[in-house]
Amino acid sequence: MRKFTTLSIIVTIVAIFAFVACGSDDSADDAPVVSSDSGSAQPASDSGSAAGDATRITVTNQDPGGSGDYKFDPNEFTFSVGEKVDFKILAESEFHTFTVDDLGIDVAIDAGDTETLTFTFDKAGEYELICIPHEALGMKGKITVE
Repeated sequence: MRKFTTLSIIVTIVAIFAFVACGSDDSADDAPVVSSDSGSAQPASDSGSAAGDATRITVTNQDPGGSGDYKFDPNEFTFSVGEKVDFKILAESEFHTFTVDDLGIDVAIDAGDTETLTFTFDKAGEYELICIPHEALGMKGKITVE
């Protein structure tokens, strides 16, 4: 009897996990997905490559030690309407943001950390990319969606 009860519990738990894993909430598909990955701020070699159904882009928020030369590298992007992009965003030695107000994107990156952002560009246009604390120092970019 004990084996039957234990087996029943295991089957029930597996069924619950299967049900939860198969469910989906399509309403969250339009929201940017941001995750954190602390580590060194070194650009990866995947800039511009396709990963499954998403384009992968690595962006470094540059702040060369005290030079005042703040910039995004790269700082201009062109995507197609409907294109899904996985951004890997790195901050060198200071706090930065990757912000596109018109698209609702606002990612904060602590010094030396990496953040990831998945975003689907669904509206054509030109959008200004800024780093909020360094915008006045020229840390800007442009995203074009065709």
